[in-house]
Formats: sequence, C-alpha cells, structure tokens
Amino acid sequence: MEWITSHWELILVFTLIHFSLGRSFSVLFAIFKQMPVFLYFPLALAYDYVQIPFYGMILEHSSRSFFPIRWLKKKTDHFLTHLDERPILKKVMSLGDVGLILLSALPIRGFGILSASIVSFFLKKGRTEGTLLLMTGSFMGIFIIMGIAKGIFKIISFF
Repeated sequence: MEWITSHWELILVFTLIHFSLGRSFSVLFAIFKQMPVFLYFPLALAYDYVQIPFYGMILEHSSRSFFPIRWLKKKTDHFLTHLDERPILKKVMSLGDVGLILLSALPIRGFGILSASIVSFFLKKGRTEGTLLLMTGSFMGIFIIMGIAKGIFKIISFF
C-alpha cells in the first residue's frame, strides 16, 4: 500500500490523461515517468473496463436527449460519416471480432475504447461478448504501446 501513497500524484495525472487523451497517452506518460508496470498496467485496464459499460449504457439509452448522450450521438454520427474516408477503419470493421479487438487495441487516432464500443453496439454484440473483445484489445493495446515506448528508448539511446 505504501507504493500507492508514494505515487499518488502520478496516479492522479495518469487518471486525468487516460480519461481526457486516452490509453495511449496515459501509458506513454507512465512509461516516461517510470511508474511501476504493476501500477499502471492494471490501472489502464481498469479504466478501460469502466468506460465500456458507461458508453454501452449511453448507446442503449440514446433516445434520451441529455448532454452526454447528445455528445456521444454526435461522436457516433461523425464516426459513421467519416467511415468512407478511412479505408483502414473500414477494413478493420469488416474483420468482425478480430477487427473489434484491433479497433480497441491499435494506438491510432480514431481507434480505442469509444470507437470499439460504438462498433460493438452496431454489430449487436452482447454485453459480455463485447466487453471481453474490447478488454482483449485493451490488454493488447497496452503491450503495443509498451513496445513502441521501448523502441523509442532504444532509438534515443543510439544518439
């Protein structure tokens, strides 16, 4: 418990970054600030896990018109209208379950838990199946970001 109290400022900043900028930036922040892996890895997974039912609940009740639902509906409409402009996104969506995992895993702008939750909703995935697929992608995505950061450190060490 002592290690949590000694890193509380980093955990707070990590949390703010995760919910405002996304998993990629929060994990990169944790790596650059040398947070322990056993601290930021479960935090990132837990934060992604919390987002999935939140977005799902909003999508299921999208007929109501209070602010968060209007915001998410606007994001969904924007996502669907720009689908044709992004061939990679269209290709990933055509892959079914594997595509859904990739959509939640890849650290590319427009990918992530929110986009994967929207696609999961439109693919009519059940709560359990959708959550399992998205969390698998989240797990893989954290490892992808860790690998990218390791590569960056290796390149920087050459200079």
